[in-house]
Amino acid sequence: MIRRSIHRTYTSLNRPGPLPLGNKKHQQEMLDLIRKKQSKDAASDINDIHEDALKKPKPEFTGDVNPKTGEVNGPKNEPVKHNDWSFGGRVTDF
Repeated sequence: MIRRSIHRTYTSLNRPGPLPLGNKKHQQEMLDLIRKKQSKDAASDINDIHEDALKKPKPEFTGDVNPKTGEVNGPKNEPVKHNDWSFGGRVTDF
């Protein structure tokens, strides 16, 4: 039995990565954007929050005492607004 070795040529279409656009200017622009995003992701801290993530609401008052109710060390935002209970600005059913 004779075995033939298979020689495969690797082109840009059979390796992982973005598909070539055909226009060298557009291709270079796309590659530059990809490298910029990858370097930004690599340089970001692990504890950074994604730019699309919802931010926590700003506290309604400063200090430890709520000026409206006089509560000490309570929540900085009113948890019940518009007849809904919320945690960190997200409304939940209970």
